[in-house]
Amino acid sequence: MMKKFSLLVALCAVLLVSGCMGPKKVDTFQTMEVSFEWNGNAGSFTSSPNPEIFVSNVPAGTAFFEVKMKDLDRPNTNHGGGTVAYTGDGVIPVGSLKSYRGPQPPEPEVHTYVITVRALNADKSQLLGEGKASRRYPGMK
Repeated sequence: MMKKFSLLVALCAVLLVSGCMGPKKVDTFQTMEVSFEWNGNAGSFTSSPNPEIFVSNVPAGTAFFEVKMKDLDRPNTNHGGGTVAYTGDGVIPVGSLKSYRGPQPPEPEVHTYVITVRALNADKSQLLGEGKASRRYPGMK
């Protein structure tokens, strides 16, 4: 009885760990092109919608985009993002990322932000592609 219990515990541990590892990168992984411009409300950390994000060279089989934003000057600040269905047009609309938090560096600082877009299959188990774009806020590219 103890052997069966130990085996069951080991199996559950393997399944738990494998489920936490995220999507597996496929052999046909593609680099995508990503671009965005800050929208009018970009400087509000708590209430600004995400900018419109454009993605090209999207891999076949993509069903979802997973999006995250990072402040390279303050990497521990969580700017969130979200997962949205891929509609085939390569556009992630303004306001579609529900956990996104806009840039708001303290004045007079200018920070660089990177938006990363990952292409996932229908059950989100496979990473089909990834792309990144960066912009400074406030200010230039």
